[in-house]
Amino acid sequence: MKKFLALILALVMALSVAACGSDAGSSTTAANGGETAGAGETVGTGDNTGSDSSDIYGGVAIQEGGTFVIGASGDPQSFNPDYLSDDNLWPIAQNIFNRLVKLTAADTVIPDLAESWEFSDDGMTLTFHLREGVKWHDGIDFTSADVKWTYDTIINESWNRSTSLESVDSIECPDDNTVVFNLNAADVTIISKLGWYGMFILPQHLYEGQDPATCEAATTNPVGTGPFKFESYENGVGTVLVKNEEYWGDEPNPDELIFAIYSDQDSMYQAFLNGEIDLMNGSLPTANVHDLDEDPNYHVLAQLGQNRTYITFNFEDPDFGKQEVRKAVQLAVDTQGIYDRVGGVGAKAEYFVSPVQTDFVDENYVQPERNVEEARALLESAGYTADADGFYIHATMDVFEDGNFANIAQIVKANLAEAGIDITINMMEISAWTEKVQQNKNFSITMLAGYQGPDISGLAGRIQTNGATNLGGYSNERVDELFALSNVETDLTQRAAYYSEIQQIMSEDIPMVFLLDNGYRYAIPNEILGSPYEMTDRAASSEYTYLARAAE
Repeated sequence: MKKFLALILALVMALSVAACGSDAGSSTTAANGGETAGAGETVGTGDNTGSDSSDIYGGVAIQEGGTFVIGASGDPQSFNPDYLSDDNLWPIAQNIFNRLVKLTAADTVIPDLAESWEFSDDGMTLTFHLREGVKWHDGIDFTSADVKWTYDTIINESWNRSTSLESVDSIECPDDNTVVFNLNAADVTIISKLGWYGMFILPQHLYEGQDPATCEAATTNPVGTGPFKFESYENGVGTVLVKNEEYWGDEPNPDELIFAIYSDQDSMYQAFLNGEIDLMNGSLPTANVHDLDEDPNYHVLAQLGQNRTYITFNFEDPDFGKQEVRKAVQLAVDTQGIYDRVGGVGAKAEYFVSPVQTDFVDENYVQPERNVEEARALLESAGYTADADGFYIHATMDVFEDGNFANIAQIVKANLAEAGIDITINMMEISAWTEKVQQNKNFSITMLAGYQGPDISGLAGRIQTNGATNLGGYSNERVDELFALSNVETDLTQRAAYYSEIQQIMSEDIPMVFLLDNGYRYAIPNEILGSPYEMTDRAASSEYTYLARAAE
């Protein structure tokens, strides 16, 4: 069992540079290493309250309070942060709600509503000790019952990230400040997953017996335990949050946060340059990634994320359900051209797992170099005959409007045309894409991106049978078995061997074609302090608790 303890600690400490924003989208933030407990060992630094401002801001004097405007890409689909995958809600949710543990902007696992936690000696029981005196924004006491209700509901109702809780057999609340997870198998991934997507704790007293998508708490009055309270929302305009004066953690500096909606990145970027918004929630636009590199008014942070843009297929489609067609797509795509088109930010897509996961990348399995002639030959061998225009297949690719998706989609369209696959791009708002593609599976081929972590097991959500982001219905029994084996494996070498076999199968089945390993460049005005991209020991990826302006 000591091996189990050591691996849990090592895995979370080895969490890699990553990005979040949401599982489906491409807007992301950064992350890296952490801490958790092994069997019989307690972990949690507990108290993050009362930090001295001179410590937080490195001795720089700040202006207290004020309003900060954050650029947002669109309207949330709801204010329930666990029900759906929603890029537009993600930055708002991190300021309204809390989790048991959270991933900082450096991907370190730190306490949130749980002060500490420990595994039993056999690794089959995980106990969390909750903070005392925490209240919901409506004044009701937060208790362990809220935690149990939230996770039980996620599991029983198969909400967005229910697969992250597959190892949970039952949850008990011996008292108001203790939560016990009884596991069906030792799970080296569970702590990091609890700090990830769809794991925010919800108020049982406002949700129980209500429709989780249409009730008041999900639409017009979200209530959390976080540093900011919901004030107002206007469709197409934005969301306003105000400081939670009774927040249990570090006192938020801003009096007010406004998430202002912009229809496209270009208009958001111009608003940023004009001083209409203080920060963009996400990376600089593709066309402007290097514009501010030498501007003395800004400092630019750059990193390779654990976030990958890719295309995936509906395995029920009569064309893309065929391995030869998917292989032809893979051979036709110009990944070098895509990398060059985005200004050399990130990395060319080569591997079947994120290159940030250095312990798990198997260089024996890489995406092939572009070969249009071989792609056409594959289609003909599969029985396709070119029409008068030279096309073997005509199809629509559904893409939602986000980040560099429009540019990359045009490259993919041109690439596939050379191989005889005629693609019509259907650009959609994310809410329409979510309904058509993610919920109804009404598509042939689609493009998306997302954070691939925090642990290597995050890949399971995309290719495991019934994975939360396995949109096309790919299913391979051996892949499912390998994920299950790796989640309980205590030897890192053996765990890497399981993932090597997964990569081998992916190279044969081609459930997805990777287009780009995303990199990010965040521009921050020099007078803005405490952005989540810089507060890597305290803030989650879009948590604006520490945002401040330098005193004049």
